[in-house]
Amino acid sequence: MEWSKIKNIILLILLLLNGILLVMALQQELEQRQDASASLTQVLQALEKNGITVSRSILPEEKELPTLLVEQENLQTPPKQAQALLGHCSWEDEGGSVRLVYTGAAGRLETFSNGRFSAEFNPGEMMLNGQEPLVHGLAKLSCLEFSGELTDRRSSGEEEILTFRQNLDGVPVFNAVAELHYQNGGLHTMEGQRIFGEVSVLKESDMLNVPTMLMRFLGQRNESGRMFSQIYSITAGYHLSNSRPYTLTPVWYVETDSGSYMLNGSDGKML
Repeated sequence: MEWSKIKNIILLILLLLNGILLVMALQQELEQRQDASASLTQVLQALEKNGITVSRSILPEEKELPTLLVEQENLQTPPKQAQALLGHCSWEDEGGSVRLVYTGAAGRLETFSNGRFSAEFNPGEMMLNGQEPLVHGLAKLSCLEFSGELTDRRSSGEEEILTFRQNLDGVPVFNAVAELHYQNGGLHTMEGQRIFGEVSVLKESDMLNVPTMLMRFLGQRNESGRMFSQIYSITAGYHLSNSRPYTLTPVWYVETDSGSYMLNGSDGKML
C-alpha cells in the first residue's frame, strides 16, 4: 500500500477519534448542567417549603473570586490625593501616619491608616453649579481613587445624601462605602472607607456554588431565628478586613425583605 494512502487512513482515524472525544465531552457537559439544574430545583423547593420565595431570574452565575491581599498595608491617603481634592494644603501627622489631617482652602480632610476618611468643606468651595450630584460626587471621590456605584440616595430635611459603594475591577466591596452630604447647592461633608494600593492573590478561589450557599443560608436562618420570606438579589463580591494584614475576602451578599446579609464565600457563614 502506498505511503500516501496509509497517511490518509491514519488522518481519518484521528479525525474519527477527535469526533468521538468531542461528542463524549459535550455529553458530559450536558449531564453536568442537567445535574446542576436538578440540584438547584431541589434547593428552591426546600426554600419554598420553608416559606422563602426566590426567583430563578435573580440567581447569579457561579463566581470564582480569590482572596486578595492589599499590598500597601498602610492605607493612608497620600498628599497627592488630598491635594487633588482640596488643592494646595498643609498636613499634620499624628504618629507614624496613623492619622493625617490635611487642611486647604477648600476644607479639611482627616484620614486614617486603615483607609477611613472624613472631609468637611468650606461653604462655597464644592458647589454643584448645575452639575448632577451623582456625577459631582463620583468626581470628588475619584480624587481619593475611589470608583464605584451609587447604592442609595435620600433626603433628610434640607440635605441630600448619596451613598456610594467602591468597586475593585468591577467587583463590589460591600463594606467600602462613602456617604456624601449635599446642602444649599454644594457638597458639605463626605466620609467613608476605601481601598487604596495594589493587591495580589493570597489564596485561590474556593467559593461555594449558589445551591450550596443557599442551603447553608437557610440553615443559619432557621437556627438563628432571623426571619425573611423573600430573597431579592444575590451578588458575589468582597469584604475588606478591619485589621492588618488587610485582605479582601470573597463573600455572597444576599438582600432579603428583612435586610441584607453577607456570607463568607468559602463556608457560607454569616459575617
